[in-house]
Amino acid sequence: MAIGWLNVQSLMNKTEEVNAIIADRRLDVLALTETWHSSVDDLRLRLATLVDYAVVDTPRSSGHSGGVAVFFRRQMQCSQIPLPPLRTFEAICVRLTTASGPIILLNIYRPSTVALLASFFNELSSVLEVLVVFSCPVVVSGVLNIHVENPANDSA
Repeated sequence: MAIGWLNVQSLMNKTEEVNAIIADRRLDVLALTETWHSSVDDLRLRLATLVDYAVVDTPRSSGHSGGVAVFFRRQMQCSQIPLPPLRTFEAICVRLTTASGPIILLNIYRPSTVALLASFFNELSSVLEVLVVFSCPVVVSGVLNIHVENPANDSA
C-alpha cells in the first residue's frame, strides 16, 4: 500500500497538482493538511478527487489556514473514527480496509498561530487512547508545528 502526505497550503489552485501526485506516485491514500477549505461541499475537494478515489474531510474551523482531508481508492472500505472534541488542533481519523488488512490513518494539523499549551498534549493523548483499542497498524501524519530541532524547547 502506498500512502502519501502533503501540506498543501490551499487547494485553491492546486487540484491538478494533487491529482498528478496521486497518479504519478500511484498512491492508494493521500492525506492533506492545510487544505484551507471551509465546507464539506467545497468544490476544491471534489476537483482534486480522481475518478477512482473518494475523500473524507474536516473543514477548517476558522481563520485562514487549516482543514484536513484524506483521499483514498474507492475499492477500500472507509469509516471515519469519531474523535473526542478538539480545541488545540484539527484532525481526521479513518479506518481503511485494504487487501492486506485494515489500517488506521490519523491526519493532524496544529496551527502555528495557537500557543503550544499542555492542553494540546492532553488532547493528543486522548486521541491516541481512542486508537489503541484497534488491533491494526496506525499511521499518523500531519503538521504539529513543534520545533523539535530546538533542544531548548521543552515541548519538543
